[in-house]
Amino acid sequence: MSEVATDPALPFGARLRLASFGGIFTGATALSMLAPAMRRARQRVQAHRDVAYGPLFAHKLDVFLPPAVSQQPASPLPILIYIHGGGFAVCSKETHEGIGLAHAYRGGFLVFNIDYRLAPQHRFPAAIEDCCLAYRWVVEHCADYGGDPMRIVVAGESAGANLALGVAIAASYRRPEPWARAVFDAGVAPIAVQPTMPFLQVSDPAARQGYPGVGKWTVRILKDIARAYLGPGREQGDAGSDMADPIRILEAAAAPERPFPEVWTGVGSVDICKQDAERLDAACTRLGIAVTTRWYEGENHAFTLLRWRDNAKAFWRDSYEFLKRVVSVEPPLTR
Repeated sequence: MSEVATDPALPFGARLRLASFGGIFTGATALSMLAPAMRRARQRVQAHRDVAYGPLFAHKLDVFLPPAVSQQPASPLPILIYIHGGGFAVCSKETHEGIGLAHAYRGGFLVFNIDYRLAPQHRFPAAIEDCCLAYRWVVEHCADYGGDPMRIVVAGESAGANLALGVAIAASYRRPEPWARAVFDAGVAPIAVQPTMPFLQVSDPAARQGYPGVGKWTVRILKDIARAYLGPGREQGDAGSDMADPIRILEAAAAPERPFPEVWTGVGSVDICKQDAERLDAACTRLGIAVTTRWYEGENHAFTLLRWRDNAKAFWRDSYEFLKRVVSVEPPLTR
């Protein structure tokens, strides 16, 4: 059973809802792996699994190398760090390995598909702390796999989008948290960040009531996520939990100390996170950060996992086009 299903700190109803939420995500990702392209990717992509990036059991990542790439490729490879979603409480690098495989197989990326500690057993800031640790590890070790540390893209969907944006903030702003400062002090910022279907504010879940696609059951799930991730009594957020709401940081921030990565986001027109994407677009525009936002009509959360559908195909085509462009630009010698 999952940690969510057995953790006594959450009410039974919350545990049941979060477990059901995880089952939906897991089922959708399993369906996505049935596509013929996914089977070919699994056969042709070289994988190094369960590589440790830190001292804890959860500090594991999988490395996916593009087909026909030897241990010493002719030129360094662009890098994608992928952070899975799941409300900070469910899913894993295994449930989302298809996304990593696809980016190695189709996109030509050296992919680092990471795990991180999950709530409620490990509350904020465990997840973002782990993602920052993984980023620093990738910067320091990617060359061992033929990667180019000056061409890193950080991506994730839903809660993973929250964490990906948090890593980008840590790389661009000098933060007080030691784990965030470790990213800044690495001296290498990502060239792009892809927070898709972005769940960028955990606190104050009731404020989403009335958003398109947000009914009573959805609000309950969002409250469950806030309680599991932030902890009982912290659902409204506080001074120590601002990195759980990275959009609020960008909305209030001055210009970054380092060039902020270019931003690309995609979201369905009836996604519960549609407003998060709108806020991200507005915040980036205010700060002069290059941002591209793509809307997919009539689509809800996680539509991208059903790869055979027209809008999912359009999403992945748009995403790959963006990635191809940003990694083709000659990176600066220092950032």
